[in-house]
Amino acid sequence: MWRCPKCKRIFEKAKQPHSCKKVPLEKHFEKKDKAKEIFNHLVNQINQRVGTTKTISIPCCIHLFGNYDFLAALPKKDKLEIRFSLDRKIDNPRIKISVPMSSKVYKNCLDLKNPREIDKELIDWLKKSYYLKAK
Repeated sequence: MWRCPKCKRIFEKAKQPHSCKKVPLEKHFEKKDKAKEIFNHLVNQINQRVGTTKTISIPCCIHLFGNYDFLAALPKKDKLEIRFSLDRKIDNPRIKISVPMSSKVYKNCLDLKNPREIDKELIDWLKKSYYLKAK
């Protein structure tokens, strides 16, 4: 594991290309009140039911970290797109795409349109993602 000396983010590879630039979290939610409501509920549920998170807001999206970067959130006008890694492809209608990132890791993407969609099934997936790198 490698920690960037400038931004302190943790990466799997030394000197991995990335942006150290941070933007205010609120910038992602300008004119996106629904996404902000969903995001706040998601973070609250993860912190209560999975583990403590740290939020890092960079120009492209918002990252949630436990011990590692485990979730990216992309606020849209009326929804929140989330991306998280697992050691398997999720075959579920909620998942809009599941792509291999390596022979052992898949990036799974879904849209949340309502805080009620943050249910046990999703929390279970996120818990596995949160602890995936700890194995």
